[in-house]
Amino acid sequence: MSTHPEQWTHWVEKACTALDLDPADVDIDLVHELSKNVSHEVTRPLAPVSSYLLGIVVGRRLERGEPVDAAAQREIADRVPLTD
Repeated sequence: MSTHPEQWTHWVEKACTALDLDPADVDIDLVHELSKNVSHEVTRPLAPVSSYLLGIVVGRRLERGEPVDAAAQREIADRVPLTD
């Protein structure tokens, strides 16, 4: 069950279309939760960096042919340190 506003989904779909990505591969709630946690527990300026790092790891796993389902993405996000 998603917890984000409908317009977020719409924007992600538009962005994915523009970037030739599948919107089904984007877990908005996970990315938002990760960036919120980093923002509150570490520092706000690192919130977008944490999302970028998640994307890099997912991309590298996909390049290696490894599956990156929702559980794998959650495992990656859970490894991001929330202390400096």
